[in-house]
Amino acid sequence: MPGVPCGALQHHTVPVACAIICSWLLILVHSAFCQKPAKLPLVGRKPFLAAWNAPLDMCKLKYNINVSLDLFQISGSPRAVHTGQNVTIFYANRLGYYPFYNEQGVPINGGLPQNSSLEAHLHKARKDIAHFIPSEDFRGLAVIDWEFWRPQWDRNWNKKYIYRQRSRELIAQAYLNVTDKQVEELARLRFEKSAKEFMQGTLKLGTQTRPHGLWGFYLYPDCHNYNVHAHDYNGTCPQQEIKRNDQLFWLWNSSTALFPALAIRKGHMDSIHNLHFSQNRVLESLRLASLTSLPYELPTYVYTRLGYRDEAMAFLTQEDLIHTIGESAALGAAGFVIWGDLNLTSSRHNCSKVKAFLNHRLGQYITNVTQAAEICSDLLCQSNGRCVRRDPQAPHYLHLSRGSYRILSNRNGTFTVTRQPSKNERQMLADKFRCHCYQGYEGERCDSIEPEEIEEDNMINEDVEKEKKPEVNKDIQDSAVPLQKAFILTILLLLLNFSSI
Repeated sequence: MPGVPCGALQHHTVPVACAIICSWLLILVHSAFCQKPAKLPLVGRKPFLAAWNAPLDMCKLKYNINVSLDLFQISGSPRAVHTGQNVTIFYANRLGYYPFYNEQGVPINGGLPQNSSLEAHLHKARKDIAHFIPSEDFRGLAVIDWEFWRPQWDRNWNKKYIYRQRSRELIAQAYLNVTDKQVEELARLRFEKSAKEFMQGTLKLGTQTRPHGLWGFYLYPDCHNYNVHAHDYNGTCPQQEIKRNDQLFWLWNSSTALFPALAIRKGHMDSIHNLHFSQNRVLESLRLASLTSLPYELPTYVYTRLGYRDEAMAFLTQEDLIHTIGESAALGAAGFVIWGDLNLTSSRHNCSKVKAFLNHRLGQYITNVTQAAEICSDLLCQSNGRCVRRDPQAPHYLHLSRGSYRILSNRNGTFTVTRQPSKNERQMLADKFRCHCYQGYEGERCDSIEPEEIEEDNMINEDVEKEKKPEVNKDIQDSAVPLQKAFILTILLLLLNFSSI
C-alpha cells in the first residue's frame, strides 16, 4: 500500500462546538498515519546500497583468482577468520550460547531457550561482539542468523517441530497430574517467553555495545508465501502469517534494520511466480518497518543470492535480477545483500564463473539500478530521499534509460556510466515514482528541512532507556500502538458524523 504523503489530510467543515476537538484529533491521526521518514543511508547519500556477504576471498587464496568487489559499497566474508568487517553475520556458533538441536537431535547449549542460561549467553555474546566487531564506532550491518527455531510456537513445524515436542516433555517431567491441554499451554508460554528473551536480549546487547550498527535477524520478517506450486499463486502473504508478524512487534521494535530474504527457485524462472514471491516479501518488510516506536522507518536490506535456491551455481537470469534486486529498489528498500557459501569457491571453475557473472550480467545490472536510484533521488528528491513506486504493483523500475545512458565495462571489473540527459527525464520519473524523505527533510521533493531534526545518537539512547523499563510496561506499550490509532479514528468518525446531524 502506498504511504500517505504528509499534508494529504484536510479538515472538514464542522460546527464550532467540535471544530477544535476535531482539529486536535486530525493532528493525532496525521501523526499516526503519515509515512515516517526514512533513516539516512548507511553510506553517503546512496539511496540503494549494494552489499556483499559471500566468502569470495577463498578464490584468491586457493586459485589466485582476483574478483573485484568495487561494485559494492560495503562487504564482508562470512568466514569466521575475518573480523572488523562492515558486513558481519553471526551464525549460531558465533554469538553467545544459542540453544538448539542439531540434525541428530542432540541438544546444544541446552537445546531449548527455556532450558538455557540467558545470563551466560549474553556474557559470552558480549565477548563475541567485541571479537568480530572490535570497533565501538562500527557503522555497518550486524546480521544474526538463527534459523533452528522460530520464536512463535505455531511457526515451529516440520524439522522445527522438535522444539514443541521437547518443550512438552520438559513440562510433563516438571509437573504431575496435569492434563495434556495444560502441558501444551505451559510449554507454549515458557518457550515463547524464553525465545523472546534470547532474541530481544541479544539485540539489546548489540545496540548498546555497537549503537551505530544496524542490527537485525536474517530472514526476518518472513511472510511464508512459499506455496508457489498453487495454480492460482499470486505471492500474497497469508493473513495468518501477517497476523503473526504483527505479534512480533517486540522484535521489530528491538531491531535497527530488517533483513528479509529472497531465495527464488529455478523451477519457476519462466513464470511470473518469482516476481510475486519477491514483491510481497519486500512489501511485508516495508509494512512492518513503519510500525515501531522509532521516529523513522527501519531500513530494509534484502538478502538475495547469485544463484537459485535449488541450484546454487545456476546464476539468476536478467529477468530474475529484476524480480529480486530491481523489485527491492523500486519498492523502497534501503539496499540488498548478496549472500553465498563456500560452494561458490569450491573449485577453480566456480570461482571463474562467479567472476564472469560479476564482470558482466550482474555487474552491469547492479550498476544500472544503483545509478538509476541515485539519479532519481537527485532529480526528484534533491538527494534528500529515495524514490519509491507510486503503485507498488506497477511494472516500473529504477533503470537507466537506454536512450540517455550507456554502461561501459572496464578491464578491472568496474563499470562507467556515460550520460546524455533527456529533457523530460524528471517528469517521466515523477509520473511513476514519489519521494520517501530522509530524516530531517519533508515535502513532496524533500526540499524542506524539519523544524527539529533528531540526532541518531539521541534516538538510540532513548530506545535503550525504554528497554530498561519492566517487561510488563513494554508489553502494554506494544499493544497500545494499534489500539491508539483505532481509538483516534473511531472518535474522529463519531464526531464528524455527529456534526453532520
